[in-house]
Formats: sequence, C-alpha cells, structure tokens
Amino acid sequence: MVKNVKNVVFAVVLVAACGGKKGDTTPKDNGGWLGGPHQDAPDMSSQMVSPEKMDEIRRLLDRKSKVISRCLATAVDNKELPKNSRGKITLDITISPAGKADAVKIIKASLDSQSLHDCIIGHVKDIQFPDLPKPYPTSHTYAFEAM
Repeated sequence: MVKNVKNVVFAVVLVAACGGKKGDTTPKDNGGWLGGPHQDAPDMSSQMVSPEKMDEIRRLLDRKSKVISRCLATAVDNKELPKNSRGKITLDITISPAGKADAVKIIKASLDSQSLHDCIIGHVKDIQFPDLPKPYPTSHTYAFEAM
C-alpha cells in the first residue's frame, strides 16, 4: 500500500509540475505552410497587375480594331496585298508602368505586308494604357478581312 501511495503522490507531483493540464497540441498558424502569409515575406500585392487593369487593357486593344482594320485597306490600296485578303496578326506587347506600349512586335502573321505590320504597331503604340505597378507583357490578335 505504501508503494501505491508513493506512485499516486509521484503522479500528483508530476501533474502539478506540468501545470496540471494537458498541453495544446494544435499547431499554431505562424504564417508558414498552414496557409497564411509568411511573416518575413514582403507584401507583393502592390506589384501585381489587377484583373480590372487587365480587362481595361484588353478593352483598349479591342477598341482599336476599327482603326487597325484600315491598315489592311491601305495595304490593299497600295497593291501590297490582294483585294480578298484575310488573316490574323498576333502581337507581343509589353506595357510600361507609365501606360505606354514600349515593346510591340509581330509574333505570328498570316498576312505578309511590312506596311500593314508597321501600321498596326504604330496604332498600338499610340494607345494610352492605364498606369501599372510594373511592366506588363501581354499578347493580342487582330483578325482582318478585305472586301
């Protein structure tokens, strides 16, 4: 019986030394892999191009379609392309933080006319895009059909 009392006393002393309750084993969200931002990670949200700005850029490029379609008419009038020309031209565009198309190049074209290409690039470079937090690379395709 003395041995059982010693074991009980030892257990009581051990529990008291540990604070008397079971420790919390649930991991705390310290910003690591549990989904929160890391404490030391810089906030990059100010360097992101928002979806609204991306939509505005797309709308501005689409709005230029009518003006850019005149480029094909000019190339046809100059006899660089046949009257029934149709095709697509895809551009690679980098928009600067100031909202200007700094780099515009043709990456795919089914219509081969240097004046057509120069005309399209010139019109895209004239667009005033919204201010951006960083350079924004994008691409855009224009479809053409001469009548």
